[in-house]
Amino acid sequence: MNGKSTVKSLIALTMAGAMVFSMNTMPVSAAKKKTKAKSTVKSVKVVAPSGSKKSATVAKGKSIKLAVTVNATKKAYKKVTYKVSNKKVISVSKKGVVKGKKAGTATVKVISAKNKKKTASIKIKVVSGAVKKVKLNKSNLALNVGDLGKLSVKVTASKKAYKTLKWTTSNKKVATVTSKGVVKGIGKGTAKITAASLDGTGKKSTCTVTVREKQVVNGIKSLEVYNPLKSYSSSTLKVTLDSPQALTADDFKVETKSYGEGSYMRTVSVDDIYTTDNQTYEVYLANDDIYNGRYVRVTVNALNGQKTAEVRFLVDPDTVRQVHTAKVGDDEHSFSVDDDTMGTSKSAIKTGTLPAGYKLINELGDSARVRGIPSAVADNQHVVFATTDELGRDTTTDVNFLIGDDDHIVVENQTIGDQVSGMIYAKDSFYKNLYFAGGNGKITAEILNTYDGTFKIDDTYSDSVGITVADSNKLAAGTYDIPVRITDNNGKTGQGTLKVIVTTSAKIVTKVNNNSPDGTIYFYNHNSNEEFSLRSIEKESKYSGSVGNTTLTSTGYLPHGTYSVYYRMCGRKIMLNKSLNVSGDTNLEFTLPTTKITGTIYDVNNKKYENSVDVCMYRSNDLDTRYYSVSDYTSDGTYLFQGVPDGQYVLVVSGQKDGKYFETTSGTITVSGGNATMDVKLPVANPQQ
Repeated sequence: MNGKSTVKSLIALTMAGAMVFSMNTMPVSAAKKKTKAKSTVKSVKVVAPSGSKKSATVAKGKSIKLAVTVNATKKAYKKVTYKVSNKKVISVSKKGVVKGKKAGTATVKVISAKNKKKTASIKIKVVSGAVKKVKLNKSNLALNVGDLGKLSVKVTASKKAYKTLKWTTSNKKVATVTSKGVVKGIGKGTAKITAASLDGTGKKSTCTVTVREKQVVNGIKSLEVYNPLKSYSSSTLKVTLDSPQALTADDFKVETKSYGEGSYMRTVSVDDIYTTDNQTYEVYLANDDIYNGRYVRVTVNALNGQKTAEVRFLVDPDTVRQVHTAKVGDDEHSFSVDDDTMGTSKSAIKTGTLPAGYKLINELGDSARVRGIPSAVADNQHVVFATTDELGRDTTTDVNFLIGDDDHIVVENQTIGDQVSGMIYAKDSFYKNLYFAGGNGKITAEILNTYDGTFKIDDTYSDSVGITVADSNKLAAGTYDIPVRITDNNGKTGQGTLKVIVTTSAKIVTKVNNNSPDGTIYFYNHNSNEEFSLRSIEKESKYSGSVGNTTLTSTGYLPHGTYSVYYRMCGRKIMLNKSLNVSGDTNLEFTLPTTKITGTIYDVNNKKYENSVDVCMYRSNDLDTRYYSVSDYTSDGTYLFQGVPDGQYVLVVSGQKDGKYFETTSGTITVSGGNATMDVKLPVANPQQ
């Protein structure tokens, strides 16, 4: 072997060894064959058309389809075969359709084709009768969201038929249905509810259900005559709705009557309304009060629920105070102790003892009376009477007996300014009689403490003394005990006290233009149902500006509270501030309407009428109530109305000529944010013609 051959042999041997080593060191994973996941059948389930997993019923000669579910890891393994226990009763197709052959019972066994150990069985009953017709009582049904509706069904079938039905909905997001036909609205839309036979006859009936958004039914929840101060009349009603709804004054119709068995024949005008939440409304009547014992009915046709409410206004007053004065040896006294009761009433003494010589009698007429001849002195002897009337209302009367004699003068101790007697406010005024009894001859009275000239005696009578405010600017909030001494002609004296409770008020400065016709600004207190006019509270007023541009500045005082401020002239109310909170001194500035209506009065010959006539203006929808009674009418035949608010009006021009009365009515005048003009032609000629 030469050298080259030896080298080649070594190289070949080396390469062969390397190849053997490389093959022996291959990864184990590469050497093994990959294992595939094993396919399995986990379960087989069968369900009848009714949803039952145990049994189904089919009419003879009819077919039903079984729903089969195979839980397997591979689609090909979901194939099944069917086995019937009694082929004379039923047959079953490869697709699970079971046909009834004769009456009886058989079992269908569903077997997995891949794993014969996985099976499911269902019992099939074949009946000889069959359903012939299914009919729902409604073909259409409307519901609100959340509401329920009931469908009933009539099944016509032969004897021994299987009449059970299956109820289904086409859209569960719109409506659902129970096995008893109860339908519930779920969401807005349309769905079909179907009642179908389960015996294979295929009979069914369908109802279309329309579901709308839930409609809020809103009506009058309550009605009351608003009367927080328990007065015997009120011009304010309080109407509460089931839920908020924006209404106007025109939406409210108010009627009154006197007798429960009578008819509502009187309609009361609504002046305005007030609300803070569109649910509770204060309704202000224009020119009428509701008096104790009367009936009132309110109708609001704008509501979709309870539109009408009725109530009888019955005041259940606080304790009523009376004073009875007498002198020992007087003739018999007699007085009633009830107060505005309805029908016959009975009274009894609740606390206290009657003065000597008096007794309570219940048998006289419709009310109880105290009767007797005073025989002993009674100094502020209080007796409280409890009275019940035919309607079951309870009232309480506190009678203060003042009985004097020649040697004893008894003077009343009285409290005013509280809820019972009526509130008194700072910077306000009052007049009150303080009663006394006894003594002889001329009577003199004096206040022992005037509180630095705040109070004074205004009048002195035979049994009382009138006390009033001398300087209202000094009347501050607080309680005043005003001692009063009575002296007779013989020097006999008696002393009593008038306690005055004064409630806090606020200073109100109001500026308004003074170019509108005569009218008044009113402040209505929602807390107490009291109405204050600017004139009634005004302590100081002054005018400023030039002719045609005058401003009236008024200063007055109001109790704290929430107010509506409005301007009233000739029966019309103009709201200036719907809700004003007064809790301290307040400056107000308002601009009243400045709109004008002008025109010319012509005679029958189209010449300016230069004689005297009355020119009156009415609201076009209320010709019974004058809006303005007189205008500025000049001798050149022209007229002028100032400060007219927006609205529609007519003029009525009347007068006399040659001793005969004439009258004519204009067309409708519309005022809307600006001045208006209307000429009127009379049916008569000028006097000189």
